[in-house]
Amino acid sequence: VLLYAPTHRDYQKGFLPGLDLERFVRSLGPSYVVLVRAHYFYGADAGLRGHPQLVDVTGHARVEDLCLAADALVTDYSSLMFDYACLDRPIVTYAPDWQAYRAARGTYFDLLSGRPGETPGAVATTEEELADLFRSDAWDTVRTTKLRAAFRARFCPYDDGSAAERVVRRLFLDGLGELEGQAPRS
Repeated sequence: VLLYAPTHRDYQKGFLPGLDLERFVRSLGPSYVVLVRAHYFYGADAGLRGHPQLVDVTGHARVEDLCLAADALVTDYSSLMFDYACLDRPIVTYAPDWQAYRAARGTYFDLLSGRPGETPGAVATTEEELADLFRSDAWDTVRTTKLRAAFRARFCPYDDGSAAERVVRRLFLDGLGELEGQAPRS
């Protein structure tokens, strides 16, 4: 299951996925299903025509549920990649309009650079490259796993499964002793 979740583009009207979704799923074969999540700016419908391997999940209330259901995320510049990175599952960047997006919105780092800490996994800039990544299994390799690890280390350093415990200890347990005039508990 792939979650395709592109971001909003200021320079486009309406949801334009940047690839022919039906052709894409046909090229992958019957073992793939693509969940399509248009940006909420575009409403609750991605306008899909009903291909059995394409599921419009734009109107689903919780994107977290969709992330949990997906084996991999296919996105462009969406901030969802930072949340999805916490799951330590493959992220594929599909950026057919990188230059236009970068000129219109600006970026803080080069998502397509291939450098650890900037690129979260495999990268495609054309529809054919994207399909080839999945047909060849290049979307989930030792290299993409290392890229994802570096990305997670940079952007998700505290999301290790114990963040809530650290917050509770710091705010409620350690702080409690200080409020009562006692030494903080460790």
